[in-house]
Amino acid sequence: MTSDEISKAIDKANMQMAAGEYSKAYNVLKKLAKAYPDTAEAWFMMAEASVGIPKLTIQEIASFYQKACDLAPDNPLYFASYGNFCFENGILKKGEECFLKAAELDDENSAVYLSDLATSYFFSARNFRNHYPNLSDDDILKTSLRYILMAFNIDKEKAITLLGSIET
Repeated sequence: MTSDEISKAIDKANMQMAAGEYSKAYNVLKKLAKAYPDTAEAWFMMAEASVGIPKLTIQEIASFYQKACDLAPDNPLYFASYGNFCFENGILKKGEECFLKAAELDDENSAVYLSDLATSYFFSARNFRNHYPNLSDDDILKTSLRYILMAFNIDKEKAITLLGSIET
């Protein structure tokens, strides 16, 4: 396959995914990833298509995201998408790592990644509380607050001052 053929396969899979044909897209991408295992976009799109295929396990899908991130370690979209997947499935630590990496890679948009991290962590930790019995409400709030303060580039002292000035 030439780079043009790879591009055509990617385009075909994109159209199939847009039409909701996730299994068809997955099959195209799986063949592409097998033939060209160093094609990060194929692994990433395979992960994205996999979410619509119930028979695939969380571990399998996570491995596709991880492979894409390993092959394209400078792509913040891959890390943020992997982070979202992790949070949707209650994998807090990896979700945090992925969003922090995306924020590191894309300094211009780091506030967006960090605020997404804050809210995603908050909701995921609460929704998957039964997986983390030692995680208290205060722990969840502290972690989420730490990330939102990072997003707004506010240190602890400034946050305390601002909180004290809020009228209730």
